Amino acid sequence: MFNVYVVEKSYMDYSHEKLIIESGGGRLCFAHCATENDIIEQCPDAHALLLRQTPVGDKTFRALKNLRVVSRYGVGYDNVDVAAATRTGVLVTIVPDYCIQEVADHAAALLLSAIRRIPLRDRLIRQGEWDVGSRYPLFRTRGKVIGLVGYGKTAREVRRRLSGFPFRFVACDPYVNETIFKNENTKKLSFRKLVIVSDYISIHVPLNAETHHLFNLETFRKMRRNAILVNTSRGTIVDARSLYTALRDRFIGGAALDVYEEEPFNNSSPLADLDSVILSDHVAWYSVESQSELQRRTALEAMMALNRELPEHPVNPEVLSKKIVEIEIEKDGLQQKEQLLYKLSN
Repeated sequence: MFNVYVVEKSYMDYSHEKLIIESGGGRLCFAHCATENDIIEQCPDAHALLLRQTPVGDKTFRALKNLRVVSRYGVGYDNVDVAAATRTGVLVTIVPDYCIQEVADHAAALLLSAIRRIPLRDRLIRQGEWDVGSRYPLFRTRGKVIGLVGYGKTAREVRRRLSGFPFRFVACDPYVNETIFKNENTKKLSFRKLVIVSDYISIHVPLNAETHHLFNLETFRKMRRNAILVNTSRGTIVDARSLYTALRDRFIGGAALDVYEEEPFNNSSPLADLDSVILSDHVAWYSVESQSELQRRTALEAMMALNRELPEHPVNPEVLSKKIVEIEIEKDGLQQKEQLLYKLSN
């Protein structure tokens, strides 16, 4: 029987995981971990970890001798040392497409709310102030440029949601085919040019060495004075101190944030005192349906790997390929091995 551990108990109900894991010959276990040491102490016999935010690295992979898969609840995997997992033969899986629609909805909603300053106007009217342009001017959207940093599936969904407005669209993404830009009437620019020409910028890139603090004081100084920045991606892509300085000194016009360098958001942060900022609580991914899908698919990824099937979204598939090949050699001989290698490598 496989021991599958939920590393951090974050959801109200785990009936999806229980059904899937028990049907696949596993046992669902719960831990309350915040560190690698917690995982090592609380999940010593784990064959699989269902993980959210707890960091997992070489120390964990070496200590848990039975561990075969880390299945992460979510799109990114910056809290998992994938190289260390690969060295120790542990598969890492994710669910990269469970909340595309929700994040696109939220990014578009944040942007439009920031453009029209709707949360601020709500606060003002509740305080008895009736301001029409005296302190907080609003500007037309016609002809304004929206810059999408990253042009994957979520960014393209944001573009579709905003296509009914009189915007012009530009994007930067060296990994997306030129044909996609042309087909969607979106001009491809370098990041440097996008920052300079965009009135509104929405971030849709993963967190890695290239994107860490991509938006810093130097970047903000290049942006337009009335520019608005929207971040529904990863908090550390934006340097929070630099953002505060840029907003305070009016290098840019506003920001709408769903993710932060430190979470939960500390309400003593100076960003909380600025009228030019909209804050939401890392909820862009969430709907009742998306959470249900995430829980179900995270458990499925783990059980497919444990039962020697090809998961839908392996991060380091070379680990899985080697394991499946070894199993097939024992079971069906050399000929089956050659067919399986061909299937996995193509």
